Amino acid sequence: MEFRLVQSSELNQAVQLADDIFRDAEQVSMGTAFPLIFSPGQSHSYGAFVEDKLVSFMGFVPFVLQVGDARLNVFSMGSVCTHPDYRGQGTAGRLLDLCKQHAEQAGASLVFISGDRSLYTRAHCYHFGRTERFTLDAAGAARLRSLTAGASGRTVRPHAPTDAFAMQAAANASDVAFAQSVTELQRLLGAEAHASCTKLAQQVLVAAPVGGGVDSYAVIEAPGRYHSKRQPTATEWAGPAEAVGALLADAVERFNLAELKVAVGWHEHELMQLLREAGLASTPGTNSGTVFVVSAERLLEQAAPYLRASGSPVPAVTALQEGQHRVTLPDGSVSLELSAEDLVSLLFDPESAHAKQLPGWKSIPLPQLNGLPYT
Repeated sequence: MEFRLVQSSELNQAVQLADDIFRDAEQVSMGTAFPLIFSPGQSHSYGAFVEDKLVSFMGFVPFVLQVGDARLNVFSMGSVCTHPDYRGQGTAGRLLDLCKQHAEQAGASLVFISGDRSLYTRAHCYHFGRTERFTLDAAGAARLRSLTAGASGRTVRPHAPTDAFAMQAAANASDVAFAQSVTELQRLLGAEAHASCTKLAQQVLVAAPVGGGVDSYAVIEAPGRYHSKRQPTATEWAGPAEAVGALLADAVERFNLAELKVAVGWHEHELMQLLREAGLASTPGTNSGTVFVVSAERLLEQAAPYLRASGSPVPAVTALQEGQHRVTLPDGSVSLELSAEDLVSLLFDPESAHAKQLPGWKSIPLPQLNGLPYT
């Protein structure tokens, strides 16, 4: 068996394998839903081959994350599948090792994984971050609408192709987001990657202020022509919190939803406060999927502009044996020895007990992984 990068000319094999594993007759092809993985171009994905036949595949896509003034180089992993005849032979584990090496050589600091099965968790991929998962029903939408009366001057409507530049400007104005060109954003809007997996219909609403233009949008997954057991969900948004709140309230009425789930990252303070003021029920949770820290030292180097701007120290991290790490404040006043999982908690969860042991430390915020760039 040969393990190597998948060439652009071999991506059709990857699409066929992924469709056989993940798709039924109702769903669109993985090749359509995940263009960043399966479209021709420079492939970063790895595969296992038997006599030039692809029998196992691991999709791997590079992204840049904007976190305030910082830019993090990351990869996203998904569409991981193995032909039934070749399961139980360690092929996915071998591919995972190759992807980790690829990320290291490319200078990435993180790898995001869309899954959390044992293949990943036993290889130091952990749940991460902190979210508040709100439930918006009709009564809550009415309360939220009253709270966003100041946004009433905006017109809420379905997005149109002519909104492309305004939507991209709103997306890139977000403090924490995947950096995307206008072309990438439009491609992902059309692909409907996450919605294609949940069998929900992707709906995109925009809010236009008085005087024209668009300053905010929200991506909603709502019931459509397929029968789905999944709950309607808001998966991505951008723009002022007041406008986003108005979009979410409108979506409940417009799409006749009994409930709409909204997972808000810990760093989205204004939106979270708005939803709390509307009296919405919520439960705490983590981000979707798991994360692997390629290099904690590199991560802190890439995140340094954000940390310094937020008044946080930039600690030194030293890798020790057996997955342990030592984290030391610049003045040497505090030094912690942490496992790989504890390190992830420190880095991304502001409620982490470990975060509270570093005076002045500010956790690094990350976007939700089930948005438009979902892989």
